[in-house]
Order: sequence, then structure tokens, then C-alpha cells
Amino acid sequence: MTESDSKAPVEKEESSFRKITVEPVIFCYAFGIILHVPVIQQYIHKRVAENKGVVYNTTASLSNCDSIPIPKKEETLKIQKEVQSEASFMQLGMVFSASAPSLLVALFLGAWSDRAGRRRVMGLPIVGSAIESAIILWVINFNLPIEMLLLAGFINGVCGFFPTMVLSMFSYIADITEESQRAFRLGILEATAFISGMLSHLSSGWLINKTGYTAPYIIILSLHSFALVYVVLKLPESRAKHLMENSTVKVFSLQHIRVIIHIFTNPRSGQLRWRMCLLMLASGLMIVSSIGFGSVIVLYAIDRPLCCNSILIGYYLATSFFVQAVGAVLGLKFLRIVLSEVALMQAGIISVICSLVMMAFAKTKTHLFIVPLAACLGGIPTPIIRAMMSKMVNSDEQGALFAAVATLETLCTLFGAALFNSIYPLFVHAGLNGFCFLVMATLMLAALILTE
Repeated sequence: MTESDSKAPVEKEESSFRKITVEPVIFCYAFGIILHVPVIQQYIHKRVAENKGVVYNTTASLSNCDSIPIPKKEETLKIQKEVQSEASFMQLGMVFSASAPSLLVALFLGAWSDRAGRRRVMGLPIVGSAIESAIILWVINFNLPIEMLLLAGFINGVCGFFPTMVLSMFSYIADITEESQRAFRLGILEATAFISGMLSHLSSGWLINKTGYTAPYIIILSLHSFALVYVVLKLPESRAKHLMENSTVKVFSLQHIRVIIHIFTNPRSGQLRWRMCLLMLASGLMIVSSIGFGSVIVLYAIDRPLCCNSILIGYYLATSFFVQAVGAVLGLKFLRIVLSEVALMQAGIISVICSLVMMAFAKTKTHLFIVPLAACLGGIPTPIIRAMMSKMVNSDEQGALFAAVATLETLCTLFGAALFNSIYPLFVHAGLNGFCFLVMATLMLAALILTE
């Protein structure tokens, strides 16, 4: 055995380790914001219920349907619907407070990252999320008015929030990968987010049940702090030094807007341009549906006939994330051998449509936990769409492209939250709680048609 042969396994191991770049960041950040969603929704529901004189239940032995000790059924149902409606509108306010300012911030930061580097842009939303978590801890521990949550969301939005993290992450991967491997590496990021989501949801219900609402936000703050340290001290910059050193473009410059517009007006190819626009529109419809699902699923599961408590909600969401993570990795690794990217993307969209239709008619907890199996390919369409668009632009336009994508996603987030948090209370009062999921399925069907 030669010396070079003995070094080969070590070199291979080091090469595999070097492939780990932004995955720890997305794991910690996604764990935090995914844990935040069901916890803050249930905390808002609790505060609204208490304001109406309801003794809110967080124990594992009882469902939230049993939390209103009022003898008259009609009055009980009336108060439950009022709590559902007010909690839904408060959640809508939180989404708007974070998403609206992030819309403008992401628009500038994406193109700026092409010149100033990805790490600076990546660190900003982590700082914002950490500040938000600290403010929420303050509200919880001192029982401050829940309107303070809007301030926390606004600060997070000014720092870029999730759209800026998305554009920096995907631009980073586009910088360091070959086109042939881009969809798979983006799929790995998607799966990493799903796995972190699974773990956060597994712990969310248990943490609420055993410790209340403080412990989840201590965990969130700790994870975001670790992610920030990793970005500052460990993560290498993906942009060339000479591009960054020669850059004098300011953050808030109209030049960034012109670069983004140029992506869609550049006569590189009329077919490519229209294809990119259709992919963005399809992606937007998928985001509206996804945000709608996230906005109402906790309220839907808490209410009759499912009557889930916090632990069951956590288990359901964890199951959903785990199934989609496995489906995304295996699908992008093996199914693309026999299916084209477009066919695989369409299979993923169909998978989501089937799950939404099933959810609309879920009447038992068993039925609820079967739904994620239908959505097993639901994590595939997004990385494929982003990889396809990334291949349509030059290397120095990746940040601008994903800034445009992030801006669209933010607009769709606002629209999706506004739409479904507005219509869900109407469906609740009409006794059609599950109808929202049929609306989401229709949007996904439209996205499917656009990908033909």
C-alpha cells in the first residue's frame, strides 16, 4: 500500500466535509423561525382566549375544544369562533409587520450582495430574528400587550427577514455549484430546512406543554446566536475578493433596482425571458398556497372536529416536514434519473394538491396524520424552479435574480396571509373550516398549468 493510497480516504473525508457550507446556518435559522410559527400562533390564541375570560388549556390530557367551561353549547361555539377570528387577524398583523419592510430591504440587498458578498447579507436577517425573539420573551415574561409582537416583527422585517435569508442562501449555493448539481444542492438546503422543521415541531408541543412559552424562545434566541457566530467566524465568502474590493455601490442605490429590471428586459432570449416569468408566477402561486396553509393549519387543528392539543399539532407538523424532507432528497437523487426536471416538478405539485384536498375533508386525527403521506413529493418543486431560473442568468446576476424571487415571495406572503387569514374566519362562521384548503389546491392547480 502506497503513501498516496493511505491518504486517499482522508482526502475524500475532507472533501465531503468541505461541501458543508451554509447548511448549519439554514438548519439553525429554519429551526428557529419554524418553531416560532406554531408557538406564537398558540400564544396569540391563548392571550385572545384569556381576554374573553376563557381558561386556556395547554395540557396533553385535554383538547382545546374543552377549554371553555360554559354550559350553553351555542354560547360556547360563539366564543370559540370569536377567539378563532381575532387570533387569525392578529396573526395577519404579525405577518404584515415583518413582511412589508422586508419587501423593500430584500429588493436592495440581493443585487448588493453580488458586489459586497453574501455573508454580510446573510447575517442581517439572523440579527433581526434574534432581536424579535428577545422582544417576544419580554412580552411573555412580563405579560405585556400582545400588540408589542407587531414591533418585534417590524424590527425583524427591517433586517430583511426570511426573504433576505433565502436570497443569500440560494445565491451562495449558485456561486459554488455547477449547473448540473445545482438542483440537488438546493434540494439539500430544502431538506435541511424540513429536517430542522421536523425537529422543531417535535419539540414545540412538548415544550409548550411542559414549560410554557418561554423555553421555545430561549432556544430560538440561542440558535440564531450560534448561526450568527458561524457566519461571522466560520463561513467562507463565495464571491471573488476582487469583485468585492472594487465595489463602491451603496446598499440603497437605484442601481440595484436597474439590475433586477435588466434581468427581465435583457434580450438574451425571448423564450428564456417568458419561461422565467412563468416560473416566477408559478412559484408565487405556490407560495400563496403554502403561506395560507401555514396561516390556518394550527387554528384548523385546534378547532372542532380535530380538537388537537399543542403536542399533537407538533407531531403532525413534524411528520409533514420529515416526509417532505425524505421525499425531496430521494426524489431529486433518484426520480430525476427517469423523469425530466419539469415532470418531476409537476409530480411534486400534484402531490401537494392531493394532500390539500385530503386535508379539506379530514375529520379525525388518524386522517390528519395520513395527509402528509400524500404530500411526500411536496419539497421537490421549489428547488427545481429556483435551479431552472438560476441557469437562465449570468453568475454576476444571481443575487439580483434571487432578490427578485424573494420580493415576489414576500408579496405573495403578504397576499397569502391577508387572503387566508381573512377568509378563514368567514368559513369558520359558515361551518366550512376546510374549504380554505380547496382554495389552496386550486392555486396549486393553476401553478401546475403554468409549468406545462
